[in-house]
Amino acid sequence: MEKKENTDKQNNELKQEKNKKQVKLNEGKKESTNEKQKENNNTILLDLKKKLAENEDRLLRSLAETENLRKRHEKEIHDLRKYAISNFASSLLSIADNFERALLSVPEDLPEDNVLLKNLVIGIRAIEKEFYDVFEKNGIQKFSSLNTKFNPDLHQAVSQIFSDTEEGFVVKEHQKGFKVGERLLRPAMVVVSKGKETKGTKNDDKVEKPKSEDKKKL
Repeated sequence: MEKKENTDKQNNELKQEKNKKQVKLNEGKKESTNEKQKENNNTILLDLKKKLAENEDRLLRSLAETENLRKRHEKEIHDLRKYAISNFASSLLSIADNFERALLSVPEDLPEDNVLLKNLVIGIRAIEKEFYDVFEKNGIQKFSSLNTKFNPDLHQAVSQIFSDTEEGFVVKEHQKGFKVGERLLRPAMVVVSKGKETKGTKNDDKVEKPKSEDKKKL
């Protein structure tokens, strides 16, 4: 009887030991499975983060392109409105030139008692001023070139002469230049200084001295 009890006791101990080993084995498998699952989760998370970053980058690029396109279209519309008047303005420049020629043709020694001609000149000047006021309201402005350095982007040289003015500077304007906004509407036709004539220099051009285009105000 005692021997049987010992045997049962040993069998129970063996079962317990076996159960413990099985439990440890199961725990090991579970831990291994958890580690693999954790690694898989980390991989999926990194992949999702990467895709999210890529999508965010594409979205930002798309928004930036859309904004640039909007600004470009706004600028094109603004320029179209601003410079649409260019062709019409060009056709009116000859009228501006004629106003200036008419006033320059008035003699400086105009008799004070010539009231009719005096009033006519005053009227022409008033019309000319109103004409240029309308130009300025529409972004059209004339620019002065006298005594400025010759600029091929703004000036058209018709000749060069020797003068006391520094070489390369404009000494005479044959025709005023005009701009629409920042764009050139018509270049100024100018005479450019070659500087002072030195001894031994052959002067093929007639020496002109700049004449004032401003006449005596009546």
